[in-house]
Amino acid sequence: MRAIRTAFTLIELLVVIAIIAILAAILFPTFSQARESARQIDCASNMRQIGLAFRMYASDYDETWTPAFSVGRQDTTMSLSQPWIGYDNNNDPHDDGQFTGSVNVPATNPIHPGAIDTYLRNDAIKRCPDMPGGWQTALALNGFSSINPSDYYTTNPAAKGNEFSPFYKAQGSDAASGRAYAIAAADSEIDEPAATLALWEHENPDPMCNFLQPADWLNSPPGGQYKDHFHLLHRNGATTLWVDGHVKHQLYDQLKRRWFSCNKAIYP
Repeated sequence: MRAIRTAFTLIELLVVIAIIAILAAILFPTFSQARESARQIDCASNMRQIGLAFRMYASDYDETWTPAFSVGRQDTTMSLSQPWIGYDNNNDPHDDGQFTGSVNVPATNPIHPGAIDTYLRNDAIKRCPDMPGGWQTALALNGFSSINPSDYYTTNPAAKGNEFSPFYKAQGSDAASGRAYAIAAADSEIDEPAATLALWEHENPDPMCNFLQPADWLNSPPGGQYKDHFHLLHRNGATTLWVDGHVKHQLYDQLKRRWFSCNKAIYP
């Protein structure tokens, strides 16, 4: 009688291990991409909720958009600066005259309510699943403003003083405290809502970004440190919210300067 074999040979084991390794190499990246896609969808859903909050705010304030920053109430645990979205803005010495504290440092004090907080379902909407755990939010409001300088204004003088986002058309000063506050734009001042950026994600102490306004560019954004502001959390791009409420994944190299300004007639 022939003996019955009860074990694999070494060659057979090596072949099985090699097959498993190949399958793992094929499937693991797919699983990782699927997980990232789910997180990106979750992030986009949060962005849409914030877009609805902006719209509700505008409806309550004579069709005027949310100011990027304003002067809030005096409190022993809160900064006098009121942001557009709530976070602990008394957790860090940072103060640039517009925002205080830092959104990418954990909260250690009560949250200073933001202008749109009453229109949000919960604080989880402020968070992206891919952002570091210690951050309060990764949201950056469009910070283009008519008061900011730019090398671009030498190339296109018509744009000087005429580039502004819905949230920061101009700036005023509070007589009592001396703190600055943003003056927001009205719906009627936004030429193309579907082609105007409201906010995106990146790393910054302030929940606002005007990083691309000072540079001289129109259809090809500069690289280097500028690019970091749009390449942070999602597959070499950023989840973006637009003024008309739609959300999309935006690649940096595709950006156009006109997307940051409510006023489009100033561009060639």
